[in-house]
Parts: sequence; C-alpha cells; structure tokens
Amino acid sequence: MPFKSLDAAAIEAALAGHTRQYLAGALQAPQPLSHVHDEDIEVGISDYVHAGFEPAHRHARAKEYQYVLRGMTEYQDIDTGDIHRFRTGDFYVIYPGTAYVQRIKRDTRILFVKYPAGNDKQTLPMTQAVDAWARETLRVTRIDLNARAGRTDHEAPALPVANALKPAVAVAVFDVSGRLLLVKRRDSGYWAMPGGTMELTDSLEGCARREVREEAGIDIAITGMIGSYTDPATIIAYSDGEVRREFSILLAASASPSGEHLSHDDESTDAQWVKLDELARFPMVAAQARRVQDVLAWRTHREVFIR
Repeated sequence: MPFKSLDAAAIEAALAGHTRQYLAGALQAPQPLSHVHDEDIEVGISDYVHAGFEPAHRHARAKEYQYVLRGMTEYQDIDTGDIHRFRTGDFYVIYPGTAYVQRIKRDTRILFVKYPAGNDKQTLPMTQAVDAWARETLRVTRIDLNARAGRTDHEAPALPVANALKPAVAVAVFDVSGRLLLVKRRDSGYWAMPGGTMELTDSLEGCARREVREEAGIDIAITGMIGSYTDPATIIAYSDGEVRREFSILLAASASPSGEHLSHDDESTDAQWVKLDELARFPMVAAQARRVQDVLAWRTHREVFIR
C-alpha cells in the first residue's frame, strides 16, 4: 500500500469537540479519527478552542517536535523558571526529561510529532506559583503601530509587513441623549468604539450586534453606515505574531431603551457614554481618533466616508 491518507474534512470533524487527535501512532484508546497505525512515531494535532493549560509533566524518552499552525502558547521550564513563547509559524523541540507546564491562548492549533512512540509521560507536582502562572489566561495584546493621536511621523516605528487581512466592524452607538459609547481596551489602555472581526457565520449587522452586546452588554438597532476604512498604512500588530492591515466598516446605531446600564467583557476595563464635547478627554490611537471625527461629521451631514 504506497499511500494512505486522511482527508481534511475528516480531520476537522474529528477535532470538533476534541482537544487532540492523532494522525499516526499505535493508539491504545479509540478516537473519532481513523489514524495511520505506526509503532515508531506519533503525529497529531492539538486544537485549543478555549484558553487553557497542560499540567506539569515530562517525557522520559521521547522528543516532542511541535509546529504552531495558528495561535500562541507559552511553556515554563519548571527547573529553571524560564518562559518560552511560540507563535504562529514557529517550530520547536522539547527534549526528553524537560519538566514543563504549558498554557495556551484560545484558538490555537499545534501539529506535534513524538519520537519514539509510547506512553512515557510523567506527571509532576506544581507549586502554588507555577499553578497560578498556568491558570492565568494567556491573552493576545494588540499594538496600533500608527500610535496615539497627536504623535508625529518621526516618532512612529517602522511598520512590519502585514500578514493578515480580516474584515471587521466598528459601531458608533448613540444613546437617547446623543452620547457616544466608548470602551477602554484592556491591552492598550486606549478608548475606542466597540467592534471586532467578522466570523464565518456573521452578517455585517449580526457582527455589529454581537460585538456591542459582548463589549458593552446592550442591544442596538443599526441606523446607517458611516464609512469604510481600508488604508494599507494602518497596521495593527498582535503579540501572537499576526500583523493585520486595516479593513473595517463603521456603522451607526442607536442603543435600546435599556442601554443606559453598561457592562464590559474581559477584553475591556470600562465602558462609558461620552458627551460629544468631552471626547477629547479620552485617549485614542490615531486611527480611532480619525474615525470619531468622521462620526461627528456624519452626525451633521450624513456623509459616508471611504478611507
């Protein structure tokens, strides 16, 4: 038999609801995926839909070769305390006898190869400090490389090459008093209008509603389109290695009558209704400040901006 294969659909179906599936190995327990039997080597995919951690352990004989297909993970060497971070596209090897604990960002997928095959995993006790480190959620932080409003060009760092383009929605939400909704980002400390990237199952309106509900805890009604923002010079870098160029649609919306009472999710530290003449008191990155100026102009003239 010169070839044996597993098709992509079968792999994805097996990973749905399972953190790990083996592509090859001599498995002792059944799994949803029909794997390639091999007594010498183990190959598989670890798929972390949610953030989490792998408790402390080591392998007595096997080397673990790993390639990050997407996302980000960190390891703490229990013997030295050193932290090792790996991001999308990184390859690394963990040698036999290395005692470690691993934490993983949500939506991370890792291809692994273990040689030789066999169950040589040894679980290890964790100190309170190591356990606390493992349980602390590994988050992606973002950096607007075009910086805050008011910074001069010579202060800006050289821009890296973008490696991602993801459609996103931002929403200018007004309450009955004409105040604008702003949220304070946990990662940067800057204020912004709520919004986020579209998912495969989203419509534009559905994404806007979902993001505002997640970030501020209120329901909205879409009232118009303010503009599109696709400037390739506006770059946002993320700590997991993604460098995203701007592609965002800005919508206008009104809050539901119960929208006076705001909440915020764990990606923000605050959410406030802001009077339009007080917006200058809220620090924003340059790209966000430009959008807010467009919002103010749209309120007066209903002009749609193509940026």
